[in-house]
Amino acid sequence: MNNFEYYNPVKVYFGSDSIEKVGAIAAEYGKKAVIVSYTDISFYGNLFDRIHDSLKAAGVEYLDYLEVMANPTIAQAKKGVDVCKEFGADLLIGVGGGSAMDCTKVIAAGVCYPEDDIRKMIAFSHADGSQVPPKEALPMIMIPTLPATGSEMNCTAVITDEETVSKSYVWAPDCMYAKAALVDPALSKTLPPYQTACAALDTIAHTVEGYFNGDPDVNLELQDRMQEGLVRAVLDTLPKVLENPDDVQARGVMQWASAIALNGWVLSGTYTWAPMHQFGHVLSARYKATHGATLAVMMIAFMKYFATHPGNAHYEQFAQRMFGKPLAEAALEYEAMVEKVGVQTRISQFGAKEEDIDMLADDVERVSFNADGVLGSVPPMTKEDVKAIYRLAL
Repeated sequence: MNNFEYYNPVKVYFGSDSIEKVGAIAAEYGKKAVIVSYTDISFYGNLFDRIHDSLKAAGVEYLDYLEVMANPTIAQAKKGVDVCKEFGADLLIGVGGGSAMDCTKVIAAGVCYPEDDIRKMIAFSHADGSQVPPKEALPMIMIPTLPATGSEMNCTAVITDEETVSKSYVWAPDCMYAKAALVDPALSKTLPPYQTACAALDTIAHTVEGYFNGDPDVNLELQDRMQEGLVRAVLDTLPKVLENPDDVQARGVMQWASAIALNGWVLSGTYTWAPMHQFGHVLSARYKATHGATLAVMMIAFMKYFATHPGNAHYEQFAQRMFGKPLAEAALEYEAMVEKVGVQTRISQFGAKEEDIDMLADDVERVSFNADGVLGSVPPMTKEDVKAIYRLAL
């Protein structure tokens, strides 16, 4: 494997009593907290009462900012920055799935950002080097309620610019790690089955991006086996959770798997590209599609594509080790599983049409192609490759 440095400062409190600790932990970092979450929090039951009571007991003032929607936007983040400044916030608490936690990160960095527009912190063009990553952010506490993105343990946020219909990321290891993550698997019990399934497929896609696109010139057997184990755990656990939503032990497996998939452990010693995400981000930006569903659709299409396009041995290895079948057959089996759990398997189910293919490929090129004019992948992809994969996904 390659040389590497690994650092992750997030302190994780895992278990059924973790939420009641939020007040005491918050008091270590600030006195005025803005709680960032979704426009509709009714499905969280008494969660916000528990958070509020804990903050009150610790003497921490709070304000709820409930403006986040799936695939959060620059506008939502900018409004959050204004709210924080007006309130005098010195701490943020993100409550929800990846959308809420990612928006929390952008807001926390935006409050401290010296540039005139927080758009500048987002990598809306991977080729021109115009991004100015943030160096400072308000301290954050994350309370994940969806086992999908692992945002509670990483320093990345994904955000959408509605003006340009672009979805991309900001990566800021200097400031965008949370101080603490309070992880109670029981919080996901209220999720609808569709969101539960999308979350699991999201975790799988996050894991295999590294598996399929790691450095082909180094020994990755350890990383491969860790990633295979994560995928197998999620594949085996998802049916149990869908059958018995109250199985907190099974939900714990999914919650921790989602964190591990993107907290840097399984990628240490290699590098990775994330081409499926670049395809999926375009679908979310254009059709408001659920992130996990877009990744499920694209993973199926990528498996089918590489079944007939040599150049990446890890796809065939994955098929044999995980399904005991050739890649083409494994792709069909995975597709059947995705359909069985009620998630889309075709981009046409999001609203995409054949005549949209050129537009979608243009979007991928505009945001995600590098200075060499290709999409980072193993092997690198041209625009024609992008079109071919989208067509397979129709």
